[in-house]
Amino acid sequence: MRRIELAKPVLISKVTDMFDRILQCWCEENGYPRGSVEAGRKAKSLLQWIELGVTDEAELSDLIRDDIVINSR
Repeated sequence: MRRIELAKPVLISKVTDMFDRILQCWCEENGYPRGSVEAGRKAKSLLQWIELGVTDEAELSDLIRDDIVINSR
């Protein structure tokens, strides 16, 4: 059997800019520095949502603001 591994899609500049805006806004709203553990958790959650195909900036902002996370086992 031949195995094919597919790489995750490369994030384009538009998406990475949006990612930065959402995370920066969350950090400012909650009083956390960008390099904090809490910000890192939000960044991971945000990236998971983007990888699942959520690309609407308002929806992504709501997901991390409301602390809706993807259960990773």
